[in-house]
Amino acid sequence: MTATCLCGAVSVTIEARPDFVHDCNCSLCRKVGAAWGYFPSAGVRTRGETASFMRRDKPNAGVEVHACKTCAATTHFALAETFKAANPEADLVGVNMKLFAPEDLDGVEVRYPNGRDWDGVGAFEYRRPAMTISTASPW
Repeated sequence: MTATCLCGAVSVTIEARPDFVHDCNCSLCRKVGAAWGYFPSAGVRTRGETASFMRRDKPNAGVEVHACKTCAATTHFALAETFKAANPEADLVGVNMKLFAPEDLDGVEVRYPNGRDWDGVGAFEYRRPAMTISTASPW
């Protein structure tokens, strides 16, 4: 499946639909307007020029968020080099699933982690029950 940013300058291709989507409420996810599907890096291809951002409000930011240089739509995140150095087995790319049409995600579960209140240790809580994307009631 392939999706593009708003202006079409950046595309993201994934080899399979995600197992689930996280629609997190932490300040980063909320402010970049993304809901993430997670994939191994070999399963994601991007085309086009992006600008990247790594949050500075956390001492050990784990991801670098990418957005189109033209329209500023968030496209994906990659693990930060410092995170990969400390976790060499880590291989993950987050793709903004809001770029894809709801009908392409029919049947995929959306989970709602409470990232706003998570302290970064252990599992996080969910702020409401999951829902399943469907053509009858799109996401």
